[in-house]
Amino acid sequence: MSDYFPTKAFVRATTLMRSFLIAERDRLDALALARNREKAIDNENLASEMPSIFSFCEGYQKHFMGYLTAVMPQHPHGVRCGPGCGNCCKHFPMSVEPFELIFLYAFLRTSDSLLDSLEKCLSRTHRFYAIREKAEVEGGEDPEENALHAYFNEGHPCPFILSSGSCGVYEHRPVTCRMYFSETSPEFCVSEYLQTERNRSFIVYLPDDIEELIADISTHYEFLALPESLYDGLLAMNVMESAFTQGHL
Repeated sequence: MSDYFPTKAFVRATTLMRSFLIAERDRLDALALARNREKAIDNENLASEMPSIFSFCEGYQKHFMGYLTAVMPQHPHGVRCGPGCGNCCKHFPMSVEPFELIFLYAFLRTSDSLLDSLEKCLSRTHRFYAIREKAEVEGGEDPEENALHAYFNEGHPCPFILSSGSCGVYEHRPVTCRMYFSETSPEFCVSEYLQTERNRSFIVYLPDDIEELIADISTHYEFLALPESLYDGLLAMNVMESAFTQGHL
């Protein structure tokens, strides 16, 4: 569902989020201008900018959760998602914003399981690209979409899913992990039913103008050349470990 009725809750949530994003976009525009650079963030100032990046990302995700609170009542059938399900956590997560990768990696690097998590990210990344390469050879209208479906069918759990089935990075998970829901029982959120009428999963999209503001902000991170996929992106962040050390994080 991409269009929601403009209830008072919807208007308030989108107005607050829009203002928050505009302020960050303007801050980054000014920073780029002051540095005489095309983009605001690069390897030279990543460490010094991290406190601002963390603060912004926390606010961004908080505003998205506020948006969810405002729009979910407009889904008349509600959702059947609950703790410990994790079926949607077998997808290969894409469309992760660069500031979210920085925020999540900063959290992960404080964990004793960092290396294990990165090894799992690496194996899943290798597997996805192998599937995508095969899909490109086979052709079709959208090889990447076909690869994403094929990856899901193989049932690889997210590296951050705990033995209990809960998310080990729940408070730091990117928005792409916060926007998927299902009106049907978790038993129908498996590959067998994914593209059938029994599976009524949906994505909660933001208004187009807000998506454009997010894109404007993310362009300021282009010089970091971070991948948009979660696992690949976290591996790229590990290469930038020195920036976190310089920031004394």
